[in-house]
Amino acid sequence: MAKILNFALFFSFVTVYASAQPTPPKDVNILYKQLRASSADTGRVSILLNISRYYNAAQVNQPALPDSALATASRASQLTGRLSFNEGVGLSYQLMAQAWCKKKDFKKSDELIRKAIAVFVSHNLYRDAAEAYLNMQEFYLSAGGQDYKVMIRYYEQALPLFEKSGAILRAAATLNVLGDFYLQIDDFTHSIADLEKALAYYQSKGYRYLQSIYTLLGDDYRCRDNLHEALKYQLLAVKTAEAVKDSSMELCRIYNHTALVYYAITQVTQASYYFKKAIAVAEKYHSEDMIDLSSNLAHSLNAGNLPAEAIAVLKKSDKEFPQLTPEKRMSYDISYLVAYVKLKKYREGRPYCERLLKNYDASYNSPSEKSNALRALLMYNIGVGNYNKAAALIPVYKKAIGNVRLKNRVTYNSYLYSYQIDSARQNYLSAMQNYRIYVRLKDSVLTATINKQMQELQVQYDTEKKERENLYLRKESLLQASRIKQADHIRNLTLTGIVFLLIIVVLLYFGYRANRLNSKAISDQNVMLNKLVAEKEWLLKEIHHRVKNNLQIVMGLLQRQSSYIDNQDALIAIQNSENRMHSIALIHQKLYQSENLDLICMPEYVNEMIQHLKVSSNLDNRIFFEKQVDDIYLDVTQAVPLGLILNEAITNAIKYAYPADEAGIIYISLVKGKGPLIHLTIADNGPGLPEGFDIGKAESLGLNLMKGLSKQLGGSFDIANEDGCMINISFETDVFGRNIMETELSSAKRL
Repeated sequence: MAKILNFALFFSFVTVYASAQPTPPKDVNILYKQLRASSADTGRVSILLNISRYYNAAQVNQPALPDSALATASRASQLTGRLSFNEGVGLSYQLMAQAWCKKKDFKKSDELIRKAIAVFVSHNLYRDAAEAYLNMQEFYLSAGGQDYKVMIRYYEQALPLFEKSGAILRAAATLNVLGDFYLQIDDFTHSIADLEKALAYYQSKGYRYLQSIYTLLGDDYRCRDNLHEALKYQLLAVKTAEAVKDSSMELCRIYNHTALVYYAITQVTQASYYFKKAIAVAEKYHSEDMIDLSSNLAHSLNAGNLPAEAIAVLKKSDKEFPQLTPEKRMSYDISYLVAYVKLKKYREGRPYCERLLKNYDASYNSPSEKSNALRALLMYNIGVGNYNKAAALIPVYKKAIGNVRLKNRVTYNSYLYSYQIDSARQNYLSAMQNYRIYVRLKDSVLTATINKQMQELQVQYDTEKKERENLYLRKESLLQASRIKQADHIRNLTLTGIVFLLIIVVLLYFGYRANRLNSKAISDQNVMLNKLVAEKEWLLKEIHHRVKNNLQIVMGLLQRQSSYIDNQDALIAIQNSENRMHSIALIHQKLYQSENLDLICMPEYVNEMIQHLKVSSNLDNRIFFEKQVDDIYLDVTQAVPLGLILNEAITNAIKYAYPADEAGIIYISLVKGKGPLIHLTIADNGPGLPEGFDIGKAESLGLNLMKGLSKQLGGSFDIANEDGCMINISFETDVFGRNIMETELSSAKRL
């Protein structure tokens, strides 16, 4: 999604600070006349302070004059000292601090504002002290400060002083800004707590203009992925803003953020509706926020399969604002490319593809924007048939995840694109597996319960809106009836109402009937899809069964061949090949016997392999196997090379560690390490490796095979003498595959 319009902080800060300060006088000449006529008392002090405020504030045709403000505030300070006018002392310090801030002497402004606070607090002037703390935050911004935590500290120092002074509306406004600050640093718990407290304060005073708080609460819940609460508060913000006839840029922000929630729950028609309303407000003020809003709308239109309309929106914005920053140009290029791909106009989309390939990894792009760019590039390359390029982009796309909220969407989209690529390449088994994972993940992101709650909330909002509209129409009808006062007009109005109700009933009936038909069609499609999935799972099991049977046939042929061979080396080589094939066949046997078609249970697999090797090598009980195997499940792509390594290591131990019917112990360990690491150890207590053994110069087929298979696993291989020969292999397992297995096992237990 394009960059979100974020002027909540500016709006709420301006609201708090502007309402905190006395309005600067418009005519300083009147003040000077009053000053000349005044006596040396608190009245004169107030006039001097007003003159200082005038010079500190920029006027229509005149900039701020901090030197003049400083001079009049100093005169006020001298007079207040003689009068023991404590509030005047603090206010004069405060105005002098503001003047020094405008002169960019932040050290003096900080010293004076702290003096003002000390005076206010020592004389229980808590509201003045709170306003001074807000001045400190203003000075911090003027000095170039940008740390939200510093600004939060100033507002939190002001808050209890406002509360202590009984200035509840000022306390509510301060909490409003604090909630916004915490939202900027992703501290949603503190943000929600402060905003809810501000809401309670405002409501206790009958304050009606609550749209800013509602939309901030909606943003908090959207960022926490609580989309039900987010939509509730955003619709409250819309309802409140329209009720109080707010037509400012705050209304633009509310419409935009309401659209973002609808976009998050994939109701793109409603999202586009509110993005258009936001653009209409921005156009009224000729605001450059139309750039981001047009980008947001284009994303929504593309998601709603209206690419031609998306292109029209982007071209209109490009015409009005041709000079875009690199970040905004990136967002527009993404929308253009997606739209042209959806229209299958790949030639028109090529320039945007080339520009995205060049710029998607630029430092000015956020991780989420990189993710969107890579998704557009994937769509384009799949569309034009560049499947190799598309496949190479998938791991890059996964790594570009911007935040937790995007992680699920990127993950399931990556499997969708893998499915499309494999289908085009006719890799149907891989395509089917990727599609199953895609469907499972997508269904878990937006559950049916959440969608139902969202629809109920939308119905509630629409009903209330309809009631307001009906109330307005009834009032208009009553007013017209009172003016006309004629029975025939009343009769006509009644008949019109009846016809209107009949039309509504008819429309509702047809709507209900259409919904029933749609529901039945969806149900039939689900039954067909479930049947198709079951058939494909059966086919996959049958493939594994046939692979296992074919391997057993080959093993039988090798055994038959060995009966005709007298050469001992050849017999050993054939037996080794049989054992290797058995290790692979055992994996396919496990797959078709298991309910899960993805993962191998390693404890069962190791036990059955050992039993086979004991029987095939006629060990009886002279060699004891000591096992330590954790509850590990591996994907077939890792289980096959690991099984071959186990077969090779155990066979070598039987052959070389305990020849001539010697007894001994073979130790096998397959355990979990930190994170995704797996450690495999095969050791014996035999004579060990020959003296001077160099693994780099070894020419043994078995040893080279184990080294090569370890490299295939992406792991490390080590062999050493430790009271015998010890082989250590470490590699990383597929954590995501294990998660799938655990999810399916827990689902089976619940059933």
